[in-house]
Amino acid sequence: VLHQDSTNSAIFLSGGIGVTPFRSMIKYATDMQLPVKIIMFDSNRNRNNILFKKEFDEWASINKNLKIIYTISEKDQNNEQSSLSNANDWKGEYGRINKAMILKYVDTNVLNNSIFYICGPPNMLKAMQILLQEELEIPKERIKVEEFTGY
Repeated sequence: VLHQDSTNSAIFLSGGIGVTPFRSMIKYATDMQLPVKIIMFDSNRNRNNILFKKEFDEWASINKNLKIIYTISEKDQNNEQSSLSNANDWKGEYGRINKAMILKYVDTNVLNNSIFYICGPPNMLKAMQILLQEELEIPKERIKVEEFTGY
């Protein structure tokens, strides 16, 4: 459930189908025109695996408080010619969510005043908790985790 205090930003870290609960939260925040700032890092294997992208992009265009950063962990597997053209139209990030990627989009003030939500496969949850708690020094009380089993 999205927190009520709009002075704290929400930072969503999603992996694969773990984006599903964030879709509901983003739709609600957009529909209700909530003043809470939301930044979502959405990690997927490749562009074809990005769920709800059309909806997220539409909501981001009407919700000034919403920013979505897509990242893919696989390079395009097509031949060189099509890889080059595909690479040129990709506006997202490559690789897994890490400290450098988060700091590229989130300044220190927002980082220190945000509630973090993590949802995805078990290994991703563990990696994100280590990233937040050990590398970014985010207190455990500001981290909410939703476990998706059965991956």
